[in-house]
Amino acid sequence: MNRDSNRVSEETKRVQESQKIFPELLKSHQSKGNFLDLLEALGVFQSGLPMGEPKQYQVENILGFIGKYQFGEPILIELGYYKTNIYYGHGADKNYWQDKWTGKQGIDSKAKFLHSPDVQELAIREAFTLNWKLIDKTLKKQGKSLENYLGQAKTFNDGGKLKTITITLSGILAAAHLRGPCGMANLLLKNQSSHDEFSISILRYLDEYSGYDLTIEDFAIS
Repeated sequence: MNRDSNRVSEETKRVQESQKIFPELLKSHQSKGNFLDLLEALGVFQSGLPMGEPKQYQVENILGFIGKYQFGEPILIELGYYKTNIYYGHGADKNYWQDKWTGKQGIDSKAKFLHSPDVQELAIREAFTLNWKLIDKTLKKQGKSLENYLGQAKTFNDGGKLKTITITLSGILAAAHLRGPCGMANLLLKNQSSHDEFSISILRYLDEYSGYDLTIEDFAIS
């Protein structure tokens, strides 16, 4: 077995062990739906188009975020779909998509990504998996874990107003998709709220997308 196979096995084992530790905390007592329902709700808001509209996958906003889930250059670089040295937030003022697509999953251009719904659905699961792992890693460095937060009602300062939100896995995944794993970890550890380029608060995502019934197994990709 090679090194990559060992790493995959270790990650798979870690995901399975995490589920054994706190499966009851991953379920909401007042469910808004399942994992697919979460994806549909997120896709509607992100794309600005109704549920089931095929053109969701082809949306590009003014900052160059693309697809049903409005992927940016940084996350698709992290997931191995795209390569560039200058990208949004790192020398560029928007997502220009002017450099190289890697060919992962057959994607060799922005146009192909926009016309590949199955790849976008895979990529959002990959993004959730990556973000979850990075949040978990950051919390563990501080002697914490997701188990310390899931199911807990936590009060945050939202622009001068106190807002109490019950922490759920679905809310964490959505909020991390908006502001990244560091933004989500900082919120949990430091009560440090943040907003995106359109003034959408991470707390809005944490709250609005809370309460969907899902487990790590629903999205985890080794």
